Amino acid sequence: MKKLDIMKIAAPLIGAFLCFSVAFAEFIPTTNLPQALMGHTSLIYNGRIYVAGGLSDTGGIKGSGGFLNNVYYSAPINPDGTLGAWQVAINMPEFLGLGLHASLIIGNRIYVLGGTNMFGPRNVVYYTEIASDGSLNAWKSGNILPQKLMAHGAAFYMGRIYLTGGIIRHTGSTNLVYSAPVLEDGNIGAWRSEKSLPVRLFAHKSFVNGNKIFVVGGASDVSIFGNGGIPPSQISSKVYSATINQDGTLADWETLNSLPKAVIFHSLALTKKAVYILGGFDGGVVNSVYFAPLLDSGNIGAWQPLETLPKNLLAASSVATEDYLYILGGGLSYIDDPQSDIYFQEIKKDLRAFVRIMPRTINKKAHGKWVTAIVGLPEGDVEKVVSDSVKITAINGEKINPILPDPKWKGKVKTGDDGEFTGLSGIKYLKLKFKRKDIQRILPEGEVSIKIEGMLSDGRIFSGESVNRAIKSLKHITRKLKKRKGKRKGIGVIVDIPENAFPGNPDLIMYASKEDLKNLRKEIREARKMAREKKKLKEISEPYEFGPHGIAFDKPITISLSYNPQLLLEGQEENLAICYWNNKIKEWEILPSEVDKVNHLVSAQVSHFSVYQVMTSGIHEVPPVDENFEFKEVYAFPNPALESPVIHAEVNAENLVLKVFTVSGRFAYK
Repeated sequence: MKKLDIMKIAAPLIGAFLCFSVAFAEFIPTTNLPQALMGHTSLIYNGRIYVAGGLSDTGGIKGSGGFLNNVYYSAPINPDGTLGAWQVAINMPEFLGLGLHASLIIGNRIYVLGGTNMFGPRNVVYYTEIASDGSLNAWKSGNILPQKLMAHGAAFYMGRIYLTGGIIRHTGSTNLVYSAPVLEDGNIGAWRSEKSLPVRLFAHKSFVNGNKIFVVGGASDVSIFGNGGIPPSQISSKVYSATINQDGTLADWETLNSLPKAVIFHSLALTKKAVYILGGFDGGVVNSVYFAPLLDSGNIGAWQPLETLPKNLLAASSVATEDYLYILGGGLSYIDDPQSDIYFQEIKKDLRAFVRIMPRTINKKAHGKWVTAIVGLPEGDVEKVVSDSVKITAINGEKINPILPDPKWKGKVKTGDDGEFTGLSGIKYLKLKFKRKDIQRILPEGEVSIKIEGMLSDGRIFSGESVNRAIKSLKHITRKLKKRKGKRKGIGVIVDIPENAFPGNPDLIMYASKEDLKNLRKEIREARKMAREKKKLKEISEPYEFGPHGIAFDKPITISLSYNPQLLLEGQEENLAICYWNNKIKEWEILPSEVDKVNHLVSAQVSHFSVYQVMTSGIHEVPPVDENFEFKEVYAFPNPALESPVIHAEVNAENLVLKVFTVSGRFAYK
């Protein structure tokens, strides 16, 4: 019996979650960042987006990845919301760059406060003026922070900067709050202590509305990683608020409406009407988007979910104009895998609506009369909705003959909780009723998305979706939701989920779609081409991206991709296989696959979501599996491990290549 002991560096363990396929969010890709970034900050001034610092390479905050010390600025935001070419504005004085810092724009000045690099958390303050042509003047050093901080929040009100929570070097997370005045010359005055947060927090967000400061989400663990390099577990959905007194001191902190989900390393953007929370980490990287209305009283209303991001992202940055909402960069796994993507959404012209439909579980055999829906508009006035325009237009992203609401329930405007619709403080919405039988007859069984569209009196269109479930019996639904099994079909793709593959969160989005090659970075396209040529592979299908990216399963699931037989030479159909792009080692990995020549499908079992594609080669075939091969004793010690554990494996083979992946499915060691 062969025994193998393999040393490796412990990688962060990423929690998994489940979501089912509904229509994509209508976020539009635009000009990518000059390089992949996460843990950076973004600001808008005079029609330009400024991006400062961040982690710029795969390897994460504890790995070999670099920190960016440049500030990039864009050409003016185009009228259609797209971005022009990015240019380097100026290098920061911090030689090793910064990440997980805070930044603010005050007047025509950009401020960068704290953050971390290879030296650990820093207490630095830098500021610069934005010139009339959009360029930046030389950086100046400001009055240093009272602590060496990272992953903290920052906000500005009436001449003072407020810092909330964060992680203090050599100490860990904190609940301390500091403030300092901004002086006429741009420097920062003396820092003073303010009333502490109710709990210690880091990786949260802070903002001001009226004369109140708000702190949203965050974690109360001691640090970014726990023992063994695991991510935080004490993640909060709480929202805290404190009134800012006339002298700049803070009144007592109060607890407000919680977020629908606990989250850290999310991004935040403000408009005049709403605050948006995008992405983050809740035990897994998420693609959720929430909003809360900004009320005239200075408070905020209840949080509501909106359509989701095209990718699961954390430690991204977000900004908003009154017309567009942007999310820039971010990581695919916990403080790792930075991306260069930028997405934006029209929030004025093409309004996003939040939609809730009750009952949440629709029994297809029930004899009730109504299905009730509510529709709210973060950036629009529901009182201006044209009653006759509101209708259900799509199920699971496919258009249907429109279903109209009951004429007696057109244009009924409500505010706050109403019957079964709760958690709506400060929210104004339309309440509609649809005939149950009209909806029941078209719903497929299982998880479904129901899309409602309409128009305002000024001609603007709005749309939004509700995720519901359709069942044939109440007894069946409990068992089905627990097992979470079945097939999910799309155009050219099938995902077959076995029983107990993973439990997960049914409200988030699982997607499988053709990869957007137009926005794929040139170096990745070239690396894939070289890897194909190395193994003499030929593309037979387009690449498909499965998400949430990196999600790992308790047991393998089966994916099936369609292929075009007309692209094949004689005899090639026998050698078709699904290949997985391993971006870590820049190789295509050929998976054991089955070919269905009748339906033109290739199937393979996978343990995680990533990019997959059907390929063939007359030279390289998938090696057969030795039926006698088996693992005997396999373990890792010490467990949990802080530094370098040993992986021990006993196998009945003379030679073995063993590859180690993180729980998220990302390659870690060979």
